Amino acid sequence: MTTVFQRLGSYEIVEEIGRGGMAAVFLATDTRTSQRVALKLVPIGSDREAREILDAEHWGAKLQEQFCRVSRHVPVVYEHGFASGYFYLAMEYLEGRNLSEIITGGSLPPTRATGIAIQLCDFLEAAHGFEATIDGRKLRSLLHGDLKPRNIRVVPVPDIDHDIDHDIDHIKVLDFGIAKALSLSRKVTRSDFGSIAYLSPERLESGEIDSHADFWAVGVLLYEMASGVAPFRAPDTRRLEHRIRSRRVDAPLDSTCPVGLQAVIGKLLAASPAERYDTARAIRDDLEHVAAGRQTQAERDGWPARAAVDEPPTRRTRPPAEGDEVTRRTGAEAGATAETAATRVSTVSKSVRRLKVALLLIALLIVGNEIRVGMLASRLAASVPTRELDAMADAWNGYEALRGRSRLRLGILGLERSLADQTETLADRVMANYRTPQPTVRETQWKLAREALAHAVAIAPRERRLKASLRYCEGHLHRINGEAQKARRKTAAAQQEFTEAVTAFREAAELRPNWPDPFLGLTRAFIYGLEDVDRGADALKQAERLGFTPGDRETVQLADGYRARGDTLARTARTLAGMAQEQEYLTRAAEAYHQSLALYAKVATVAGVVRTIRVAERGLKQVEQRLADLSRPSAQPESGESR
Repeated sequence: MTTVFQRLGSYEIVEEIGRGGMAAVFLATDTRTSQRVALKLVPIGSDREAREILDAEHWGAKLQEQFCRVSRHVPVVYEHGFASGYFYLAMEYLEGRNLSEIITGGSLPPTRATGIAIQLCDFLEAAHGFEATIDGRKLRSLLHGDLKPRNIRVVPVPDIDHDIDHDIDHIKVLDFGIAKALSLSRKVTRSDFGSIAYLSPERLESGEIDSHADFWAVGVLLYEMASGVAPFRAPDTRRLEHRIRSRRVDAPLDSTCPVGLQAVIGKLLAASPAERYDTARAIRDDLEHVAAGRQTQAERDGWPARAAVDEPPTRRTRPPAEGDEVTRRTGAEAGATAETAATRVSTVSKSVRRLKVALLLIALLIVGNEIRVGMLASRLAASVPTRELDAMADAWNGYEALRGRSRLRLGILGLERSLADQTETLADRVMANYRTPQPTVRETQWKLAREALAHAVAIAPRERRLKASLRYCEGHLHRINGEAQKARRKTAAAQQEFTEAVTAFREAAELRPNWPDPFLGLTRAFIYGLEDVDRGADALKQAERLGFTPGDRETVQLADGYRARGDTLARTARTLAGMAQEQEYLTRAAEAYHQSLALYAKVATVAGVVRTIRVAERGLKQVEQRLADLSRPSAQPESGESR
């Protein structure tokens, strides 16, 4: 979705601050009150998917509007409605940072982690007890279903003297996407919604979501705040799910985490649901005991000791067998042999012995270093599958630092594979976004994908698929730069960028045959950059032959291309006014305008098309008027004039 306006009703748009799915969120000013708001816009579409999304967003706005009245941990809704082809939701603008940004720097002090978790329990207690009637539907209990650091906003507390207490946080819980989806049902298929790292094992196994799924997420969040890492870690999504379903936390919390808090976390993440907390109130009560330094119910129940992994049973020894005497004799003989060998070693010169010791020490140092690097690499690799594209740069920087410390590179092999796999997954997501009828991918995402892919190609230079993805992202960045230069009327610089874009897209197509995406990039580069609609149409046909189904976006692109051709031919005709060639160019311009209008007619309901139709009609009218003028006898060149 791209907004081409700076105002919607009473709201003046300042800048975009977030985007997801079909919706975008903007910082805006309510001109009636001069208040800053977060303005969420969802385009009104006509297809089934767009209508379903719109219905869910409308329902979610009404739900949040009522729920924010009973919970201070939800952004306040000021207004919602329809205007200028969008559904809009004006709500409280929140300063501060997401919890995901805060814990990137490592574990939080126990008091701070406890305070945040207490507020989460306040939120869940209000949500799970929430009852309302919305549009005639009775709602009993509101489940969030996607609690994770990115959905928890830590905001400044007004009127607090921070010299007295700098650890006071106030949280707001964001994103009721799953609550919308669950408005009529209590089941969502596996991980269609929610981040796997925060899903309970029961939810992964059955898809059922209840209040206990939210409690499990609180346990994961508490562990992560207390330790700086997730309790379940794996190099890929499949193995991460297996780890969670095993119900065994990767490592116990260390002594920096108070025993009372360890007990609460252990009970929250207990293997059996029967051993966990039943209500948000019970969790909050125990956390308040932790904050006050009192014994928790979890400790009285035997946690965190109950979370300890049992030692394997001691093996029973067998009674001596008849052959043991032979064994003893053999052992005696071996001992004699060992004494002889020791005698021989003692005769070795001191210099050789010192050399061996030195070599052994060097080997031990190298092995010890590799073990340390391997442990750090494993820890980093465990976090990689849960990272989004904007967090991959830190992961790659961490890898580079570890690679510099590793002599043999054995300890970082698993990390390399994990980084390459996640980079490919995230880059594929960006490229899939561009294939959609209404892509939301922006220049920043192309840049992030390009940087991550460049790292991946460096460690796997023979992976043609990765190299193809890298060149494809580079092609889009050249195209975007070219369009920006063209808008500034820097023709030579724009031409160079578009040439680089075409080269990159073609190389991507060669590296990965039967891939339609590079031809979609070529289509846009040819039409909007090089203004060659014929080559753009050919590229689109090639994408179609490789399995891509053109939609409204591609129809608009072709229509824009023919309209631009009509404009160019009409301008050329004006420079040839009075000459015989003028009529030829006017005729070709009219044909181009007719082609554009025929294509625009197929997508007249697409946002912005009505305006471009008027532009094309105006150009056609001017061309046809000039052709009519030339057809009059008085307008024909006199005898002797150049023809």
